[in-house]
Amino acid sequence: MTHKQGSTARDHQPAEMALRAGTPTSPAVWRSVDEFAQTPAFREIVEREFPAGASELAGSSRRDFVKLMGASLALAGAATIPGCRRPDHKILTYSQIVPENIIPGKPLFYATSVPLPGGGAEGLLVETHEGRPTKVEGNPLHPNNRGRCSPQALASPLTIYDPDRLKFPVYDNPAKGKVAASWDDFALWSTEHFAQYAGDGSGLAFLVEPRSTPAWEATKAKVQKRYPNARWVSYLPAGSDAANEGSQIAFGQPMREVFDFGKARVVVALDRDFTEGEAGAIANARGFGASRRVWKSTDSMCRLYAVEPSYSGLGGLADHHVRLAPSQIPAFTVALAKAVLGSLNDAPLRAAVEAITLPDTSAFDSLPTETKGKSFVQLLAEDLLAAEHLGHSLIAVGKTQPAAIHALVHALNAALGNTGSTVRYIEQTGDLAAPVMAGLRSLTSEMASGSIKTIVCVNVNPVFDAPADLGFADAFAKVPARVCLSVGKTETSEASTWALNGAHWLESWSDTVANDGTIAPTQPMIAPLYEPAKNDIELLALLAGDEAPDGFAIVQQAWAKALGMQVVDGGFGKVWKRALRDGFLPDSGGTMSTPKVRTIEVSRALGAMTFAEAPAQGALDVVFTTGSIGDGRDANNAWLQEMPHHMTKVVWDNPVVVSPATARALDLEPDSYEKKRQPHARMATLRVGGRSMELPVWICPGMADNVAVVTLGYGRTTAGVVGDGVGFNTYALRAADQGALVRSGTLARTGKSYPISSTQNHWSLEGRYSLARWLDKPAWETHAAKAEAGPTHGRVEDPFDTSGDDGALSVAEKLGELTHTPANLSLYENPMNEGRGNPVAGSEYSKGLQWGMTIDMASCTGCNACTIACQSENNIPVVGKKEVAKGREMQWIRIDRYFVGDSLDEPDRVINQPLGCTQCENAPCETVCPVTATVHDREGLNVMAYNRCIGTRYCMNNCPYKARRFNFFDWAQTKTNGGLDPSYVPESIRNATDNGGQGSTFNQNLIPPRLLAKLDEVQKMKQNPNVTVRGRGVMEKCTYCLQRINSARAGAKVQGLDTIPDGYFQVACEQACPTESIVFGDILKPDSRVSNTRTSQRSYMLLGFLNVRPRTSHLMRVTNPNPAITAPVDTIAAHGGGHGGDHGDDHGDDTHSAPADDHSGETHSFRVDPRRRLDDDGYALSLNVLGTGVHL
Repeated sequence: MTHKQGSTARDHQPAEMALRAGTPTSPAVWRSVDEFAQTPAFREIVEREFPAGASELAGSSRRDFVKLMGASLALAGAATIPGCRRPDHKILTYSQIVPENIIPGKPLFYATSVPLPGGGAEGLLVETHEGRPTKVEGNPLHPNNRGRCSPQALASPLTIYDPDRLKFPVYDNPAKGKVAASWDDFALWSTEHFAQYAGDGSGLAFLVEPRSTPAWEATKAKVQKRYPNARWVSYLPAGSDAANEGSQIAFGQPMREVFDFGKARVVVALDRDFTEGEAGAIANARGFGASRRVWKSTDSMCRLYAVEPSYSGLGGLADHHVRLAPSQIPAFTVALAKAVLGSLNDAPLRAAVEAITLPDTSAFDSLPTETKGKSFVQLLAEDLLAAEHLGHSLIAVGKTQPAAIHALVHALNAALGNTGSTVRYIEQTGDLAAPVMAGLRSLTSEMASGSIKTIVCVNVNPVFDAPADLGFADAFAKVPARVCLSVGKTETSEASTWALNGAHWLESWSDTVANDGTIAPTQPMIAPLYEPAKNDIELLALLAGDEAPDGFAIVQQAWAKALGMQVVDGGFGKVWKRALRDGFLPDSGGTMSTPKVRTIEVSRALGAMTFAEAPAQGALDVVFTTGSIGDGRDANNAWLQEMPHHMTKVVWDNPVVVSPATARALDLEPDSYEKKRQPHARMATLRVGGRSMELPVWICPGMADNVAVVTLGYGRTTAGVVGDGVGFNTYALRAADQGALVRSGTLARTGKSYPISSTQNHWSLEGRYSLARWLDKPAWETHAAKAEAGPTHGRVEDPFDTSGDDGALSVAEKLGELTHTPANLSLYENPMNEGRGNPVAGSEYSKGLQWGMTIDMASCTGCNACTIACQSENNIPVVGKKEVAKGREMQWIRIDRYFVGDSLDEPDRVINQPLGCTQCENAPCETVCPVTATVHDREGLNVMAYNRCIGTRYCMNNCPYKARRFNFFDWAQTKTNGGLDPSYVPESIRNATDNGGQGSTFNQNLIPPRLLAKLDEVQKMKQNPNVTVRGRGVMEKCTYCLQRINSARAGAKVQGLDTIPDGYFQVACEQACPTESIVFGDILKPDSRVSNTRTSQRSYMLLGFLNVRPRTSHLMRVTNPNPAITAPVDTIAAHGGGHGGDHGDDHGDDTHSAPADDHSGETHSFRVDPRRRLDDDGYALSLNVLGTGVHL
């Protein structure tokens, strides 16, 4: 929970921002500022079934539309451009010579790996159909992934089939300008050109991305041998040297941590989300997620403290969340060190921290606690020092913090006994140990002075992402020969003499090293689409003198040398084949060490630190971070562009994000939500270190005040049709000598506004306070133990028992409406089920396979891996920024992010709730479809017949979960931001209509589909052939990956199995989830995972009182607060579960006094929902009927 600092933000809220009243034990739950304010426009969008603007086709003036259509009709003829018709399909034979191991219709899976920016790797399995990769999944054998995957890896098929990627080398001929060339042309040119540098290398520079693998190091050695004096510079635009420098101080060499959450009982995250964006993120997410789940009353779980400026995915799971400006975290860490080391035996380090005089620490000293006389920091230290937690805690610090604080955290982990237990270390080697910015700074100076005559840029884009103060682009232009290798178009390739088309990792040989040191091969799934492309090691080998570089041979030779073998040895052949089969080299993990902390050096570094004053309105903390598209390399990936940010839910943009209080103080609050108008952010001028830029400003609750978070990677100009012009290039605000945190920034309103597309108000559901559920661990232990001793929840025995003690209710269900309503038993006999219990014996739902799913909110970080996995598996299209603004996004599974609490500035907690079609047994959508396009099958699935659907959208209107998606246009058939089809529309008309691009002002969806640019053939290669591509006018939704169920059924039949075993296959979202929060299977099998999780005491059904009986159930979160800091609350007792008819005192307030009128001696007491009384006029009016005896 978030801890309040001083006066509450609610004291300063204007009247129009007043929240519906919550109760101490039933706090308000909300998703956005607009919902918090309860504006009339927001209430209207909640109450109507379709998102505001979803049905309107406005977007251009009628005159513009008629003008274009008149020209179009004249061009193509009215009969050839129907507005809405099914596309033509051509049937072609598979006439090529089919390889022996390829069976049409049956996918093959190959193990491979992909390197991560800044080091580390993901071990993957790639699904291929007839030789083309279509889906990326985690390798279940790889130690890092264990079958899980990141959104970026999942979205990579979109990159390999990107029609805007470089297809051939381009040479900037001094006489003719840019001309198409070939790799043979470049080989001839490079042989002659680089011969002048052989044996010396002066005047030659290589600018590369940091990597360190056997093949990379071997190739690098060859380059340096041929060019001994050449400059070799590694560069990571969004990287930070703080972690390497901190470990250098603490241990004498750069090292990185490897965490073991299985042993951790207390975790402290200081401005760090170790589950996302770093080398060990997938392994960390999996381990931490497992440490947070409880199934029985006696299960233990770890406790998480998060101290950060804004909610991260990890911070949303925190038991104690402290919003603190990043410039104040060093002081917090030193204060924590003083409290911890005072009870330990590290005298030199204790003396060093005691000698530090901290500035004003009221920001965290004033945090409220349950223990009088002790501060939050003292109680946190006592928790770390508890006997049962020594050696079982973990402290982690993020890249915004200085090197000395990193060194101090290493020392604290050692002092607490964590080193060697929950924290181990592995040495950073090669380019990963080099500074990320110092080399670029000196290289730029040499280029500007004319010292560099030739530069080779390998998979980097410094013309776009180099710090603005360096003037890299101008210096780069002064270099006579500029060679750039990249897969896609970049600003650097555009400015180069030679722009070389690089091979994608899915079409080339290489190798990787994971966070724990595991070595893995990268093997091609397909030959280069645009032959003969080369990857990084092949280009470097070519320049090192290899006439015909082959990635396969390079990797084999490097591995054989590292293993002390020869490639021709039979033993190496066995090792190699096994590595290709398993996806990694067995027993290749790096040597884990427990280095001794150099206390004197740490003390010296701490003594040299200066501590900043708290930020103010005129001196903001500006934090530079990255989002879904990373440092900009994935800007042309539409899946990642349309992936909502885990907190702001913004897509296709990178606004500056500030707290509500900061926005109010600086007059930067966005326009209120309006039904027919896209949300608009205020534009402001952000000034940082003498540089300025106009940017939109967006509000996010839970942020520290006077902090501005800026996302890098947007504003590309040479990315492609999808990425060009999206967002703002905030690299222009960075300086080479500044890290991820910059002090003394300012924001000043400009008077302009900017349209923002955010999904946070879309698909909003009523009954909010009972949708997202949580319970403190002491209350969980009490109620779970009681449930375990009594009957398990199942069939309702007493349909009128509303006391909350009914054994039919799980612990989680007692937090909802079912404790205050009669049991959901129909007046009519249901042939399939009995109320909330098991299916009727002999009914269809009681036999065979019955599919179901559970989603655990105790471990979901909102990373969106499930969303991208579903999009890749099910051929789900993107719709673009303008269509998302109208509520037309097509993702089948969304993640609803809920804030909890009565304060806009300091919500108590954040809960993520993934939600797709819940496959209701009593599905409301089926009863209203006039053509029975949506029906139930015998295995309990709500299935769609796309060719029956006529697009009435009645089913969408009747879905209580708002899980259905409608194809308003031919998004799956046309190119994202692709404009008009040049084969139909002449250039004059295309130019007149502002053709293409994200910034287009004309609504091109109003144009008949045949005139729009179609998908290139290469783009169609990414589609899953087992899933129908839906056309315009068709409704769609989650199918529980029906194609995978059918494939598993066929596979089980071939193997002679009577049924599909549990775990035989996984659905896409379940397979991808890094924290393993999603479980799918047969709910009738008593020993299946889904059966056990579904019958858990944490399980409940969303909107269960509707009796639609969803097959997807959610698992409530159990929190583990420190009782010395926050007193645990028994929300069930306060909510109404487990009390008598008069409710006693369990509600925790003083509103239960006896009524003045006892109605002839009888005392009546009625519970009133305070939020509903404010929201629902009819409900409030009905309270008059109840008379006296009404209480909250």
